[in-house]
Amino acid sequence: MARFRAYDSYEASFKDYARLLTQSPRYAKVSQQTGSALAFCDRSAASGYATDPAYVSELDRAINSTLQLRRLFA
Repeated sequence: MARFRAYDSYEASFKDYARLLTQSPRYAKVSQQTGSALAFCDRSAASGYATDPAYVSELDRAINSTLQLRRLFA
């Protein structure tokens, strides 16, 4: 069973996420994945970030849906 953090605001959670990915040696290679959002997600999962085995595919689906909507309504 995984332990999760709780925050008082979205801002606090985003700041902690950024700190985790930029300052933890475990995720050092994640910040180098700037070519695509999917590469970033994939490297995050490979580094042990996600507890959900479908993490990358779910984020990929969400990213692609958002991109399609942006194209449709742009």
